[in-house]
Amino acid sequence: MIYWRGTLDLAIPEDVYNAIPTARKLAFRDEVRALKTLARRINEGQSNEEMTVKASWHWCTHEEPNPEPCVEQDI
Repeated sequence: MIYWRGTLDLAIPEDVYNAIPTARKLAFRDEVRALKTLARRINEGQSNEEMTVKASWHWCTHEEPNPEPCVEQDI
């Protein structure tokens, strides 16, 4: 089977993210969730299965003086 496969990895500064209207952030979340319902794992149940139904976000503090481990949250 042929799949459309996408990957999105963004690092948006906190102040820029906070300036995005809540309605826009919620609309993005809702669309990602809707696309997740259409997604399937590639080679599901086989030894070469690929996790292709994943969407997450987290606050990344790697550039801070005392970084904390990233804790991913499901979208």
